[in-house]
Amino acid sequence: MKLGKHKHKQDDRTVKLALVLDETVPIPSVFDFDKGRAKFPMGVWGNDDYGDCVMATRANQLLRLERVETRRTVPITDKKVIDKYLELTGGADDGLNMLDTNVDWRKKGWDISTHAGTRHYTIDAFGELNSRNHKQLRQGVYFLHGVQLGFNLPVSAQAQTQHGEWFVTNGPDNEPGSWGGHAVYSLAYDYDHMYVISWGKKIKVSNAFIDKYCDEAWAVVDGLDKWRNGVLDVAKLRQILRDIGASGIN
Repeated sequence: MKLGKHKHKQDDRTVKLALVLDETVPIPSVFDFDKGRAKFPMGVWGNDDYGDCVMATRANQLLRLERVETRRTVPITDKKVIDKYLELTGGADDGLNMLDTNVDWRKKGWDISTHAGTRHYTIDAFGELNSRNHKQLRQGVYFLHGVQLGFNLPVSAQAQTQHGEWFVTNGPDNEPGSWGGHAVYSLAYDYDHMYVISWGKKIKVSNAFIDKYCDEAWAVVDGLDKWRNGVLDVAKLRQILRDIGASGIN
């Protein structure tokens, strides 16, 4: 199990999704994106040998975004994820930050070979969520097809990962960041937990663990033109993107 999330990067231009997300819209108390859908690949995406957890998070999210849009499973491979990771790092296995990786997804994207030929995958927008706002995180999972969570993991999470559950302990190994920085994709929740995918497995994460160790949370908007449910103020989001100089916004 390799880690590789860099310290949370701050940028004044970062879109705060709370500005365009209607938090009054109700959501179910329990939700799992994968429930009732055809099985998704549970790839490790090279994260057992490389610190590419931020790119593995993107791979897990892309699978689900495209299942919604095309009802097909993008044939992502470990090699494709690793190659993109090394492209962004300049060839060194020294990790990534989540902000710059989402900027790359929006601006450059990545080319993946499919049954119909090579397709270029990008997103229209992304923004930051409040990692301490449980309702906001769950809205991201429910309405935006999952969220990216960044953790400063404690050493105690090493053994817990084997059992598929992260929770706060009172022992000597519970110091935030004592293991290191890690990024995961969250696709499900209940009242007391969020569920994430990492290292090819689903892990149950308590609310208290998120409050103590999660230092950043991100959501992406696959296509602004396709947004119809009213949860996002798309007109306001477009204006924010124009104001910060984002390219391709009309």
